Amino acid sequence: MRAALPFPRAATFALAASLLAHALLLGGEQVREDSAARPARAVSVALLQPPALPMALPEPAPSTRPSPQARSPRPSAKAPMPVVEAPIAAPEAPLLRLAGPAAWHYRLRQGGQDGEALLDWRPEADGRYSLRLTRQVGERALPALESLGHTGSAGLAPERFALQRGGQDRQAINFDVEGRRVSFSANPAQLELPEGAQDRLSWWLQLAALVQAAPTPGGRWRVWVAGLRGELREWTFETVDATPEDAGSLHLRRLPLGERDPGVELWLDPNRGYWPVRLRQGDPETRGFEIRLSDVNS
Repeated sequence: MRAALPFPRAATFALAASLLAHALLLGGEQVREDSAARPARAVSVALLQPPALPMALPEPAPSTRPSPQARSPRPSAKAPMPVVEAPIAAPEAPLLRLAGPAAWHYRLRQGGQDGEALLDWRPEADGRYSLRLTRQVGERALPALESLGHTGSAGLAPERFALQRGGQDRQAINFDVEGRRVSFSANPAQLELPEGAQDRLSWWLQLAALVQAAPTPGGRWRVWVAGLRGELREWTFETVDATPEDAGSLHLRRLPLGERDPGVELWLDPNRGYWPVRLRQGDPETRGFEIRLSDVNS
């Protein structure tokens, strides 16, 4: 009987090994089933109660703000549309308003003698204008000044200025607006025509319109003026401190053009649309003249 014991013991060991292998196989299947079902159970537990063990903190989400050291994104293969910047608009010139047709009578002082002057201003419906100054000392008629041209939003645009004796043009200035040139009968020179250039008579009204458009206290106003001898200079006017003699008018003085400049002064009346009510050029007791408004007929 004792000799037969080894067989049952071996069988026993074989049976045990078989059971162990079977258990291991069943255990593996159970582990796989538990792994598949664990997320659902973990979620349900997490919703009901906090976890018993401390959990690792989640890493912070990356910031949406670009880092200073971050590289700019690589451009796409398609070229971007070119950006066209709109040009900066130049400031518009002020709209100049001119007075209606009128005949202005002045008292004249010239060469130490008294006389009278008449400034006849005739703007036409078609945009043309005529401006004429006649002067007389005693029984003697002095040369007349006449300016012809057209009007627009920028004021006066003279085309011809003439010094007349006996009703005939003796000297003249021609303004070629389209060609931007100015020429003189007493000088072969042809000069480039600046924007807004005036003659020796039209500048009176042009300056008045400029001041009316921007009556800045203490300001300065500039206007180009052509002379009969072939000169073309920019005149700059500035305001003069008011005195009782000014009688409420705006007193302007031209800045000197040189050492021998005789000087030009102008008085504009705000109550008359800044129309010139007084003008002095040089010394009226010698070779200059001065006019003062006495009456106006519209």
